[in-house]
Amino acid sequence: MTEQKLKYKHGPWYRLLFRLLQLVLQGMFRILYRVKVYDLHKVPRGGKVILCSNHISYLDPVVIGAYIPRYTYFMAKKELFKLRFLSDLVTYLNAFPVRRDTTDRNAFDTSLRILENDNLLGLFPEGTRSTDGIIRDGKKGIGLISLLSGSDILPVAISGSNKIIQKPSKRLYFPRIRFIVGDVIDTKQIIAENDRKVAVSLIVAETMKSIKELYEKIK
Repeated sequence: MTEQKLKYKHGPWYRLLFRLLQLVLQGMFRILYRVKVYDLHKVPRGGKVILCSNHISYLDPVVIGAYIPRYTYFMAKKELFKLRFLSDLVTYLNAFPVRRDTTDRNAFDTSLRILENDNLLGLFPEGTRSTDGIIRDGKKGIGLISLLSGSDILPVAISGSNKIIQKPSKRLYFPRIRFIVGDVIDTKQIIAENDRKVAVSLIVAETMKSIKELYEKIK
């Protein structure tokens, strides 16, 4: 059995299966978490874009991927790729590994290739989950990827998913989850008017500002 490789283009059968999976997940989420989605029409239907979201639960990429009307390529922790079956499954669903304890050059290069192929790259700028719902500062990596790829930023925010597991309780809860899409941040002007270091910082700052504003609307 050969290892599943990340694909940057998909055929009609994959598109059909992927859409069916989305519909199944949407049905489940509607029943379990009464998911409410706002402003989905703001998602660009084509071209390279970096989707940036706050991160409060392991379920976040699944919820986002179930509703975004495009394939969303997410980084996933490298540990998920240790088992062959699981590795093949998450790769088939457009995830790729990242080492979280260091600067991962391979994940960075994969991100750029995804965008070079006019795909939607999903990133969590904070770099880790914030289970208390408080949005932390963003890492400079999103700004650097945006600068090097020439990609705009699509800010989104999610709320409620951090309440599914509430420590120290061992039971599962079924909170209402809300998901909102913001306006695309045109990074080209930022890049054109500033040197590289300043442009990266401004892109990160504008991204986190937008995510926080969106989160305030739905929390």
